[in-house]
Amino acid sequence: MQEDTYYLEYELDDGTRLFLAFDNENDRDGCHISLDMYKAQLGPITQEVLDRILGKFNGRIAGFPG
Repeated sequence: MQEDTYYLEYELDDGTRLFLAFDNENDRDGCHISLDMYKAQLGPITQEVLDRILGKFNGRIAGFPG
């Protein structure tokens, strides 16, 4: 059985752009929604915030674009 990887490109408050990787499409989508909700309700997405939310959705940093 082939394992798929689902990616999300996201920009932190400091302008750093990251590729995030997930083994499950629902985890990717849930992480994206959670990041956007946090940003709208609680403030900027820093590396610390990203790490915390990313961990909840079993994601990992896959690289940096460009």
